[in-house]
Amino acid sequence: VVVLGRIVPHKRIEIAIDTVADLVADVPGLTLAVIGDGWWSDALAQHIATRGAGAYVDLAGFVDDEAKHQALAASWVMLLPSLKEGWGLAVMEAAAHGVPCVAFRAAGGVQESILDGVTGLLVDTPEEMTNALRSLLVDTELRERLGAAARDRAALFTWEMTAQEFRGVVELVLAAG
Repeated sequence: VVVLGRIVPHKRIEIAIDTVADLVADVPGLTLAVIGDGWWSDALAQHIATRGAGAYVDLAGFVDDEAKHQALAASWVMLLPSLKEGWGLAVMEAAAHGVPCVAFRAAGGVQESILDGVTGLLVDTPEEMTNALRSLLVDTELRERLGAAARDRAALFTWEMTAQEFRGVVELVLAAG
């Protein structure tokens, strides 16, 4: 399992740690890689220690793009426990590797980057996040189906498509005078 993003309080990475801690006894070999850095790293390290999660949670810090993509490709699921989120670039980076994401519906922009039940799962509570992760870890068919759909969706979002859409908006504005 992977979490990707800045290490700041509103990302609520503690919830991802707690989620994995709640499942580690039931899912042999379960690990969590936390990829990213930020001023909240020391507090997060303390939370890992308090939970006794050091054996299965890797606070990897900042990594280069190659290492990030290797970690995503090796992951089964990405957790995004953020309180607020934009469109979800990290979601699409994971999706490009066929990795479905579990995120909180209330985070905002993830409702555009995750199609609930199709490319990932949207949840409302930490308990639902734990249950969703459990489902994806034990149900290979579900995980692979969502991952394949996520990969297909990510392929739709290219820089070329973004440039075309932007040009269309600019042309509309210019035409309006």
